[in-house]
Amino acid sequence: MKANVQHHDFFGAAAADISDNTDLQKFLESKKVDTTRYEAVGAGFYGGHEGSFSGFIICKDKQKSTEDRDHIIRLSFEEAITKDEFFSLFKRFEVLIASKDGGYGIAEVNGELVISRDEA
Repeated sequence: MKANVQHHDFFGAAAADISDNTDLQKFLESKKVDTTRYEAVGAGFYGGHEGSFSGFIICKDKQKSTEDRDHIIRLSFEEAITKDEFFSLFKRFEVLIASKDGGYGIAEVNGELVISRDEA
């Protein structure tokens, strides 16, 4: 799966730990989704300027999948998943992006520097 934005100036990866209180399949059940047909296999969000946010669940459609190929969809809701609701599904969620120029996609972060207000 790949994320998609207009110019692709940055690219990267994400990792998350599911919440202790729920999982994606239970979330679908709470939204009255037919979980015998749709199996949650991931999640994503899209954000933009002026605070726009759109969360979605990535699902395998068991009816449209074949032995050779899973049919994967982005499942969203008429009543949008809020930012707080989306992130409450996870205990931790980290996204790292790097400039598409310079080969930083394979680089490792070697440390951390915290700048105090007085130094800035």
